[in-house]
Amino acid sequence: MVIGGTGQFGARISRRLAKLQSIELLISSRDQGRAEVLAQEIQSSNPNATVSGIALDQRSADFESDIKKLVPFIVIHTTGPYQGQDYRVAEACIAVGSHYIDLADGRQFVDNFKTLNDAARRSGVLLVSGASTLPGISTAVIDVLKPKLNHIDGIEISIAPAHQTPRGPGTVAAVLSYCGQPFRILKDGNWQTIYGWQNMRVQKHPALGRRLSGACDVPDLSLLPEYVPGVKDVSFHAALEASWEQISLWIMAWMTRLHVSRGTKSKPVTGMVVGFLAGIPIGATAGWVRDTRVNQLTEEQSTRRGLRIGAVAGLVLGGLIGMLVRVEQWDDISDWIPEVRADDAGTAQVGIYREW
Repeated sequence: MVIGGTGQFGARISRRLAKLQSIELLISSRDQGRAEVLAQEIQSSNPNATVSGIALDQRSADFESDIKKLVPFIVIHTTGPYQGQDYRVAEACIAVGSHYIDLADGRQFVDNFKTLNDAARRSGVLLVSGASTLPGISTAVIDVLKPKLNHIDGIEISIAPAHQTPRGPGTVAAVLSYCGQPFRILKDGNWQTIYGWQNMRVQKHPALGRRLSGACDVPDLSLLPEYVPGVKDVSFHAALEASWEQISLWIMAWMTRLHVSRGTKSKPVTGMVVGFLAGIPIGATAGWVRDTRVNQLTEEQSTRRGLRIGAVAGLVLGGLIGMLVRVEQWDDISDWIPEVRADDAGTAQVGIYREW
């Protein structure tokens, strides 16, 4: 069952899952009509699957009992933003014995998810949080690189999305949730406080050129210092295509810090900003994801059509679901294995290139 199955990521994942032979797929939405329309569309092109659309509201007091009636083998939770969410979906899965995967990129949500570990073990279910670009793919890259390096001093991650990449209100609300808000990063071996969408710098991306970038609060900032012993620096920046958009977020962050606005707590302002940024149709469709300075190591991930950057979550989900249902192979996973090439200076470049 895909919760939020009619959203940007939920619909994409549902279409991919329907290609699995003899799968029974439930697409849930608060709007049953939308869920049924999408289910019919997917069913028509995947006759070997069984696809249904249902109404389900995770905020309902009857949510757990609704899940119990359906008894799904696995629940994929795609309804963001995860910043500020509780664990009611995962807890319901524990209660009914369903496996669980989410696309969370909220730092606190992912970092504290381990509190469910004991209950999940007792119930015999697998719970996976963060099966998205961050921290899923970024950590997978680090996992590949660790055995190849004697020591990792610093990890700098950057994402440069295309402006025409589809992004719903949930995605935009998530990135605005920490605009101007303080959070901690590991810098020179010490924890320091910076502010969301500030700490601005210029970054150069292959094929895209120079872009302004701002600091974002993501799970990797907490997870990687624990996962990579001895690392002294971990940072994450997002470099939006439109400079005016990047500068606008920087100004909004200052307004929040100076208490000129109340950040994302100001619902009328936030509603206008979310609607504007989620719907504006200008810009290109090419984007990159990049990990840099992994002990003088560079990783670059390219998609020729940037609107598919978010779909890496589907690849992660494909591998996890394949493991759960013992599917032998997920066609696209092998295309994401990086190559390491050393140069004369002793540095290395790791390339992950995938054309959609």
